[in-house]
Amino acid sequence: MTPELQLILNATIALAIALAGGLLANALRQSPILGYLLAGVLIGPFTPGYVGNRPQIASLAEVGVIFLMFGLGVAFSLKDLVRIKGVAIGGAIGQVVFTILCGASLGLALGWPLMQGIFFGGVIVASSSMVILKTLMSRDEVASNHGRLLLSMSIVQDLLAVLLIVLLPKLAGGDGVNVSELLLIALKALVFIALALTVGVRLVPRVLSYVVGLHSRELFLVAAAVVAFGGAMLRALLGV
Repeated sequence: MTPELQLILNATIALAIALAGGLLANALRQSPILGYLLAGVLIGPFTPGYVGNRPQIASLAEVGVIFLMFGLGVAFSLKDLVRIKGVAIGGAIGQVVFTILCGASLGLALGWPLMQGIFFGGVIVASSSMVILKTLMSRDEVASNHGRLLLSMSIVQDLLAVLLIVLLPKLAGGDGVNVSELLLIALKALVFIALALTVGVRLVPRVLSYVVGLHSRELFLVAAAVVAFGGAMLRALLGV
């Protein structure tokens, strides 16, 4: 089977099972995203049955994540985060610390080494911004007070997750924490945020306004895709 045909097969099977999961969840009066998650588990490598080409499916998933995160950015304004920064930042940091402590405590109760417990707490600490956004959108609650608060806290969690991604493997491997490496990651993250804010506030609105003035839906979709993929590529190049 050629790589092209295999890609089409993987995409078709994944979408078909996701559709079945979404329909089942809807019939049970649950969010379709629950069905999508169960469908992903069903065709994953840790359950019996069909397992697709993991690198290809991972690439497709990355594209989906890029668009979902772009959708999160469209639905959320930086002003919203500034308006409730005390609750969002304090609540997110408190939740992260509390969850890690719970994971470490559970690990100690099960006889795990302390570092393994901390690692477990770090793994479960972050909520999915994309899942929260999709759930709020399906209930038309993105603009509600609790919707804005949830999205604000999840964005702060995403920023903290950058440090956890660097820190947790070091703890699990027993290599200790490399402070200089953490500082480098933080510096790269700040550079990316500065570039994103500058381009996002000054350049992107002007470009999109110009494209809107052309009255072409196709050109606008292409422009939005370029912005989404361009931001993701810049972040990847900076290693954050």
